[in-house]
Amino acid sequence: MRYRYVGYNLDEGIIRGSIEADNEGAVRQEVTDKGYKLLEIKALPKLPGMEDLFPSLYKIKQKDLVKFTQQLAIMVRGGGNLQRALELLEEETRNRILKRILGSIIKDLDEGGTLSSAMALHPTVFSTRFVSVVGAGEHTGRLAPALDQLASIMEREQEARDKAKRTMMMPMFTIGASAVMLVLMITVLMPPLLSTFERMGSDIPLITRIAMGLIGGATNNIKAIMGVGIGLVALFALSRKIESLRYWVNMLQVRAPLLGPMIMAGELSQFSRTVAMLLQSGIPLATALPLGISGTKNAVIKRALIAGEESLVSGHGLSDALKGNPILPKMWVELILIGEESNTLALTMDELANAYQKELENRLGSLLTLLEPLSTFAVGGIVLFIALSMFLPIYSGLNSVNK
Repeated sequence: MRYRYVGYNLDEGIIRGSIEADNEGAVRQEVTDKGYKLLEIKALPKLPGMEDLFPSLYKIKQKDLVKFTQQLAIMVRGGGNLQRALELLEEETRNRILKRILGSIIKDLDEGGTLSSAMALHPTVFSTRFVSVVGAGEHTGRLAPALDQLASIMEREQEARDKAKRTMMMPMFTIGASAVMLVLMITVLMPPLLSTFERMGSDIPLITRIAMGLIGGATNNIKAIMGVGIGLVALFALSRKIESLRYWVNMLQVRAPLLGPMIMAGELSQFSRTVAMLLQSGIPLATALPLGISGTKNAVIKRALIAGEESLVSGHGLSDALKGNPILPKMWVELILIGEESNTLALTMDELANAYQKELENRLGSLLTLLEPLSTFAVGGIVLFIALSMFLPIYSGLNSVNK
């Protein structure tokens, strides 16, 4: 941060200047070392940078974090100094946010901190899981394998997200195009045409009268439609902040016929993978469970997992409480029980994570296979509706003129 100061000495009198320093104490020390008596010090306001004004353009993407983790693992495995490795990565990266964060981490290491504690100061970039695994790697002296494991899992999760986005792109585009066409028809194309036919006194076909009814309903109830839209947005915002409302919304989601199984598979895959990775890094189950639960987004599934954690802490097995919850798949609970009894819970959790990730991909693929023809049918139906609504009255009007 930059500071402006006013100083004094017998030879030069009053002098003014500015200094880049971490705090006021450093400024006082530097001004005193120059032989001046400090009279005034003031921190200069820092102008926001481009990354502050447009954070979405400079945010750290998952692939950038994966690349950073892989490169750091390679340098640490090669026996290089951790701080020197971070300095090299800071020089190499072009992402301003990551460069700033790496500079902060290097400074914390200079002051005697650990890598995991320095990363914990940046929760928007390094998740609780990331920090915990790095901390376990530091504690056990296996930092490079821990970083390799993190990079591998993050890369796998990123590939799954990218695949879902690619497959959803075309159906969502066609559905969106259909909605835009329908709105344009109702608000721009049809009203002047229909008013012309009404003045002519021509017979208006049924499909065109339906279009007129839609236009009239949308025009006369525009305030009510906007109110309903605003109400739905407000309800969605409240459901994220009010715990009880969020719980029931999540319950509806997890019980939904198509969406529910995908949510369950995604949450269980994420939880199982996190716990497996932490257990393999040497973290005890009692510590790994809350870290795994913290990444669960669905409140219903989260409450069920918390019950399992409480059962473990109270001296009972993890599966004892999970078995009594009807929301969790019985097969998942039974396999956890087997893993507990055979002392292979880390391996079991890893296999469960892979199985549920595969199930999620299969369900998503089936849904997209269904969405593609449905979206095409929807677009075709809207185009046909527009064409008939516009051209049938024209045809009818031409026949009336010819007669």
